[in-house]
Amino acid sequence: MLKHNSVTHVDHVDLDEVVIQACMEHFSMRPWEDDRVNLHIADGAKFLKEAPDEFYDVIIQDSSDPDYVDENGNTVLLPASVLFSIEHFANAYRALKKDGIFSLEVSAQYL
Repeated sequence: MLKHNSVTHVDHVDLDEVVIQACMEHFSMRPWEDDRVNLHIADGAKFLKEAPDEFYDVIIQDSSDPDYVDENGNTVLLPASVLFSIEHFANAYRALKKDGIFSLEVSAQYL
């Protein structure tokens, strides 16, 4: 998205600083060096809950899976499950401008 001059502000939120460090070490792209990018090492659900109303034009969520099925067939919730809750989606809707776009990356198993 940073290739578009019309983008003036990006809040990149990631819970795991080690992931960001690995990306900085192994990938040639350096989006965090762009003045328009604000990197937040934080809980994404909390960050969005505290976001101002109608602030974002676009929210892109690329998170870990919310759960997995163990060897006994039981569904086990993972920490990222909060990013798939009704409350979280309501916060995304509230934080988006009226004509805003929400993009959610999910594994095929959830479709």
